[in-house]
Amino acid sequence: MSGPARSNIVLLVLAAGAVVCGALGFAGLGETVSNSLLFAACVLALLALLVLAIRLPLRGGGSRWSAWLANASIVVAAVATVVGANVALYRHDVHFDVSREGRNTPPQQLTDVIAQLRTPLALTYFYNASDANAIAVRDLVQTAARNHPLLAFRAIDLDKEPGLARDLGVRAYNTAVLQAEDRKVLVENLIDPARIGYAALRVLRKRAETVCFVTGHGETFRPLPSHFHFSHVETLKGHETPGAGDVLETAPEALDRLLLALNQIGFEMRELVTATASSIPSDCSVVADIGPRTSFAADEAALLGDYVRGGGRFLLLIDPLSKIDGDFERLLLKPVGLSSEAAIVIDPLNHFRTDADKVAVPYYPPHPITKRLALTVFPQARPITVAQPPSGVSLIVLAASSQDSYLRSPMTAAAGDEAPGTRRSAQPLAVALEGSWPGATPGKRFRLVVAGTSKVASNEYFPYVSNGELSLAMLRWLAEDDATPSVAPQTFKLPEIVLTSSQMRDTFIVLEVLLPLSTALFGVAMWWRRR
Repeated sequence: MSGPARSNIVLLVLAAGAVVCGALGFAGLGETVSNSLLFAACVLALLALLVLAIRLPLRGGGSRWSAWLANASIVVAAVATVVGANVALYRHDVHFDVSREGRNTPPQQLTDVIAQLRTPLALTYFYNASDANAIAVRDLVQTAARNHPLLAFRAIDLDKEPGLARDLGVRAYNTAVLQAEDRKVLVENLIDPARIGYAALRVLRKRAETVCFVTGHGETFRPLPSHFHFSHVETLKGHETPGAGDVLETAPEALDRLLLALNQIGFEMRELVTATASSIPSDCSVVADIGPRTSFAADEAALLGDYVRGGGRFLLLIDPLSKIDGDFERLLLKPVGLSSEAAIVIDPLNHFRTDADKVAVPYYPPHPITKRLALTVFPQARPITVAQPPSGVSLIVLAASSQDSYLRSPMTAAAGDEAPGTRRSAQPLAVALEGSWPGATPGKRFRLVVAGTSKVASNEYFPYVSNGELSLAMLRWLAEDDATPSVAPQTFKLPEIVLTSSQMRDTFIVLEVLLPLSTALFGVAMWWRRR
């Protein structure tokens, strides 16, 4: 085959590849895949232009006028191509980060908020031009804000605009000012772009949601302290990434990480002592009882029952040793078809690491609470027995164990053997209900979430996989907080790769058995062939 013929084939292949990749890039395959396809289309188009440029003659043939016309046509075509390419790049600007650490990619907490903006947001960042971390924040926010008409971003050197900074109340370097309608949030000493995402959630919130935590029955809730203790762990990122090695030091059973996450997105929190309360305060958007140990008095159970019956929002996270029998169960659970046995769910198939009493849940039904969840872990969870709900009440099982799971007494060691004749079946671990309470006034719609473990929201397990997102999603759904975007909470813990027992087994088989075995087999085959 001659050279021109091969060149024509190469040109056709490059052009066809550019067209196909460009068409697939607009097919809605996801932002990352679409950006990769558009990048590939751009590279193929440049290669096609290079092939065309190589084939251009150095001097046009024929008369002087025909040569001049040919050269002019080439120049006009080149200019038109450059202009068209720049217009296409401007109208379809995409971000494609090829750095190993993803240094040029904004954090998900920021990009999720910007992508889900529904109202205009003004962001002004007064930075220190001599601070490399501040310049990195400026560049990342500019990358995240591109092509988003609802976000107006300005990065201003504080030393050049001190008057404007003073008018906005800025008194220090690296301060972000966020404005939405008549609301303003100011964040000082900001060198982590993720904090801008949380600040945006606060300024976008039109009214403050208050979560009232029930206390007096052994719950671990305590008011949000004014100071937290952080330690620093050296990581591969070193000190170049702000906050990369910061670890929050707290008691494992406390709720500090949950409270910090609620505070970051603009929720308010307060204590509710039901033993001395005559009614639930009207400013409580959600009432949460996390990890009760002792029994509720009859007056307390009646107080909570009246609250839910009147259209309240109630989160109940119980444990195997929680006392929820008597009036509490009669008034709050049985009317909507719920009950719970004082037992621990053991799941030999899906569990966290090697602990069968820490149930791992990888799959969920479609629901606003579960739409962003990946893997969650329910440690030492008691089962939630679900019966047919009454008319007017919708019930959905948010999380359940596998069909291989069974129950064990909470007094039995988790590592004990399974008793003979144990019945195995899937056990509901968390349920969500909403509707009209049986016998209540029509028009009063309640919401109720019940889960069989409080540890999913505790400091010990909040950072694992999607436990933190599950805890926040429950409270946000109960508060009907769907006007602001949903982002992953900041856990202040070093990242980990967490696998279920079956995933660990499959990984071991592939890496420790199949891979060495295949290497040995290929070696034997090569020796046999060359023998």
